[in-house]
Amino acid sequence: MKTIPLRDFQREGAKAFGVTSSIEPWLLAGRDQDFVLLPVTPENRSSIMDLAEGLAAVLALRQDQTRSVEEGLSQLSIEEIDEEIRDARKALRRRKQSA
Repeated sequence: MKTIPLRDFQREGAKAFGVTSSIEPWLLAGRDQDFVLLPVTPENRSSIMDLAEGLAAVLALRQDQTRSVEEGLSQLSIEEIDEEIRDARKALRRRKQSA
């Protein structure tokens, strides 16, 4: 994976990559956050989007798992989880009835 400073990309745009036809991903390295840039062609557009959506789902799941542990939700029993689900469903039904 090639790395380019985000500042160079912001200043120069695609010129910062130089002349390349590689399908290798780039890491745009910022001060506070990095970004991955994947080349997309008409042939691989669908596959790249599937990959990105799958990765986003995995990252969201990991964040939820971390938050669950931090909030102590990972220690709930099956009975407590079932009760939470019942309460949420009741609240949803009440909202639908009042709408």
